[in-house]
Amino acid sequence: MAVIIREKKKIGDKEYDVKVFKTAPGKLLSLEDKKKAEELDRMLSLKMKEIGNEMKQNGLLLLKGKKGKVLKLWYEIGKRLAFVTDTKIIGAEDRDFVWRALYDHAENLAPGPLTKRVERGPSTSHFAYCYELSRFLWQFVEMAGDWTSWSEFFERRETKNDKRIIEWLGKKLEERKTKSRQNWLRPLTKAIHEKFERKDTTVFTNGELRKILDEIYKKL
Repeated sequence: MAVIIREKKKIGDKEYDVKVFKTAPGKLLSLEDKKKAEELDRMLSLKMKEIGNEMKQNGLLLLKGKKGKVLKLWYEIGKRLAFVTDTKIIGAEDRDFVWRALYDHAENLAPGPLTKRVERGPSTSHFAYCYELSRFLWQFVEMAGDWTSWSEFFERRETKNDKRIIEWLGKKLEERKTKSRQNWLRPLTKAIHEKFERKDTTVFTNGELRKILDEIYKKL
């Protein structure tokens, strides 16, 4: 398949938004691919409008820009972006392009102007992080830290390179019997980074990685 994204192109003295069809490297773009890309583009537009209207109606959109309160908004948006990871709707090879394409339809759901970082790494962009956040239970998300703490956790090299660390954090929720103090995620993120700063965590087996992470967790 293919995904439409809009890029700014300068023609003469004027700048225009141009539709660009993105596909997996080496794949030839057929007329059928273009047709499906147009259909997907319309679907993404409708989805983001629906989400935007819902966030406005339930008052969550008012939390945008409010430090310490915006976490709930990004969490609820993330829950509604789960369709991006549904391979029946979007092929895995197109997922990164879709994370980028969401910005073209986001309007007031966007955290701000499109950045070079989003263009370089859509899978580590704002909306992708919203989705990752929504995979945890809200009670756990809220007591672990604010949006800054969570985005720092997702942004770390260790977390981006080894998704097992995110999965491990999710399992800690199942083990918890009592509530912890607010915002413990930031010191945990720092401790994980210091432990694995010069190491490739993918060389560890699941058991080895879990044991090391559990030891870091207990020390905190």
